[in-house]
Amino acid sequence: MYALEVDESWVKGMLHCHTTSSDGFLSPEEVADFYRSRGYGLLAVTDHSNVTKSHIKSREGTFLTGIELSKGESLLKEPYHIVGLGVDLSELRNLGGPQETIDAFNSAGGLAFIAHPSWSSLVHEDLACLKGYAGIELYNTGCDVEVAKGYSVAQWDSLLSSGVRCWGFAVDDTHRYTVPPIDADGGWVVLKAGEPAEMLESLKNGQFYSSTGPEIKAVKISSSAVQLLSSPVFRVNIVSHDGRGLCFDADNLRELMKAWREPVHRKGMERMYSNVESSVEDETSLVSIDGRSWKAEVALSPKGIEHVKLEVSHFRGYVRVEATNERGKTAWTNPLFL
Repeated sequence: MYALEVDESWVKGMLHCHTTSSDGFLSPEEVADFYRSRGYGLLAVTDHSNVTKSHIKSREGTFLTGIELSKGESLLKEPYHIVGLGVDLSELRNLGGPQETIDAFNSAGGLAFIAHPSWSSLVHEDLACLKGYAGIELYNTGCDVEVAKGYSVAQWDSLLSSGVRCWGFAVDDTHRYTVPPIDADGGWVVLKAGEPAEMLESLKNGQFYSSTGPEIKAVKISSSAVQLLSSPVFRVNIVSHDGRGLCFDADNLRELMKAWREPVHRKGMERMYSNVESSVEDETSLVSIDGRSWKAEVALSPKGIEHVKLEVSHFRGYVRVEATNERGKTAWTNPLFL
């Protein structure tokens, strides 16, 4: 079972950003104030080849030491960018390749994840050959708004399908902050607030979700069931290996309810569904769908899908959930490994 119960004690966290200590536009103090003013409860400054920490100790909030290192060479002759959190090692710059760098972070009690795989042109073989990293950046704001290579969800699913157990992180990789195109406050993680060591442990254990907008209020994933409670969204995707997932789209749900009420249309749908029922409560449609190999209950308000409950028997390998609102902003859970 993979489960998150999100309450008021959970906060937004930024795990990848830069300051004037490397190539960022704001000082460490300004960066701390920038994210704190926008409701973030966790910040990791990850300057290039430089651990920046002493400058922000006086600022309110929880901080993790961090660094971004460029190491090795991929199949397409590009370096790996590795973000390390929770460790202050003076010898980091002298480490060799990407595997040695990841191992050093893990040995020192920290964690490492792979930055912007799409921007770095990393293919599956580049990522699958490495061991021990906590995850990859499935979304990077700066890479998205600047060069349209911010999403690495396909690489994530490829890794998960091949048996690599890794989490998905949404980050900013901020440099510009207030200079268009704005690369700040566009992608973040949400996790339970606590001391730095506690929050680092949550990140290691996948006890967080990533988002560019929607809020996940609760999620439970097992080998045969999924429950999601979220802010209103347009679409909910349950993703598993190969074609074993399902999609719930607000417009398609409305069309399904309408078509099922008309006998001429229902007859052509009975190969896919054995029953579709709906009722209305306080303007929210409660839709029950019996598919041929699954059952679902969906709460659909005028603002969008707010609750999905699914029973299914054909998941394989892993299961994760993503929810996208009408503006195209998405929240991602971490996977349950089967």
